[in-house]
Amino acid sequence: MPGDEPEVVVTVEGPPPASSTDGKEAKGDSMSQLKARTAASAADKEKAAKERAERVKAGIEEARRKRKAAEKAAAEEEAKKAKAAAPSADDLFESLYGGLPPPDPKKDAELAEKIKEADKWRLHRFPPLPAEDPSKVVFLDVDGVLRPLTAGGFRSMMVDGEWALRAETADFISSSLLAVRHIIEQTGALIVLSSEWRRDQPMREGVDSILQEYEMRPCATWTPTDLARDMGTENPFKAFTERRAREISQWLSNNPQVKQWVVIDDINMADADQDRKPGTLLMAPRIVQTHRKIGLTMEQAKAAVRLLRGEKLPPQILAVQPHVELTG
Repeated sequence: MPGDEPEVVVTVEGPPPASSTDGKEAKGDSMSQLKARTAASAADKEKAAKERAERVKAGIEEARRKRKAAEKAAAEEEAKKAKAAAPSADDLFESLYGGLPPPDPKKDAELAEKIKEADKWRLHRFPPLPAEDPSKVVFLDVDGVLRPLTAGGFRSMMVDGEWALRAETADFISSSLLAVRHIIEQTGALIVLSSEWRRDQPMREGVDSILQEYEMRPCATWTPTDLARDMGTENPFKAFTERRAREISQWLSNNPQVKQWVVIDDINMADADQDRKPGTLLMAPRIVQTHRKIGLTMEQAKAAVRLLRGEKLPPQILAVQPHVELTG
């Protein structure tokens, strides 16, 4: 209409509305930053805890070192005090021998002469033995050889509720021991115990003790003890003899260095040759049989020496064999 002003339309422009995609991206950035800060915080805590643990460990080690040093210093101090308090060698010598009279040269000379005379007597009684000759062996029985074949030979006593054996050597025959010594003096042979005394340590020790009284070396060893008697043999005594021959033969097979040997026994070991088993050696050429009530004689000892020197002798068995029964 005339006089009316024209209508003006004003448009105001603002920022465009945010899209849903832009919102998601902003939220994602915030979560990443949160995770990074959390990880960094955890790493810092772990580092601080590790540093604290190392400081604690170092403190413990230092305290331990100081304690050891203090203990060592205390021990050294105690040792110094003990050494200072201990008497000197001179003081000790004086306390032990201060009350003795002064030396007497005359009496000292007399004592030395007595010792010299005792050594001469000892040498006269028992000549020194030659060196051992491992190529020669005496298989030694006891009952009927070194002592009469009678009951006895040991005592039993109760020890901690059990019976224990003790060898009894009071009835050993002196002349028989001297005869054994003659064999060793002349040959240097080793003694191997073949007697039933070998089965118990106290009995073996008893034999060694009596040998040493006559200044002989103890038994070098003994024959095996794990072979069984042939119970199929009608005569149990022959079974016993045959087993002893096998025991001696097995010992010799295990000691090939032995070239000469002799068996000293009150049993006629030649009987074992009658039913000799494979591997059992002949006993007749090596036996020196003693009388069970007399024991080894010097004459028999001399025959043993000849056998150990390699001489060939007829069987050294008794002309009249004693009647012996063995049961069990």
